[in-house]
Amino acid sequence: MYGVPADLDLSGFVGAVLQRIDLGEFILHFRFAEDPERVISVEGDWELRAPNGVLLDHQMEPATREAYRVHALLGQSVTGYAVSPPTSFVLEFENGHTLRVFDRSREYESFSIQPGDTTSERVFRVGYRYR
Repeated sequence: MYGVPADLDLSGFVGAVLQRIDLGEFILHFRFAEDPERVISVEGDWELRAPNGVLLDHQMEPATREAYRVHALLGQSVTGYAVSPPTSFVLEFENGHTLRVFDRSREYESFSIQPGDTTSERVFRVGYRYR
């Protein structure tokens, strides 16, 4: 599936506290302290903005990165979200920061959300073309 769907329901993240961020060479896992655990794994583009809209951090090649600044979201609860189909969604945090995740690839997975469907507990994947 390519593109962020208009009916993407992120309401299960509202009130959830970001407990942990796992860094990989080409992936970030945002882990929220809920039961069941909620995870947004980002392999594509993302950006972190301060309450005043200033860009604090974004996806870039690991070799060019000096440091991450997404730690500003740790311990913060999600207060809201918005979906901008087909390009992105944004999570709003209690400290006023926002995390926007983009789907800009037709060939590779941009992000996945677990659980993706609360009834089947399937993984919701965007940006991955099945062959």
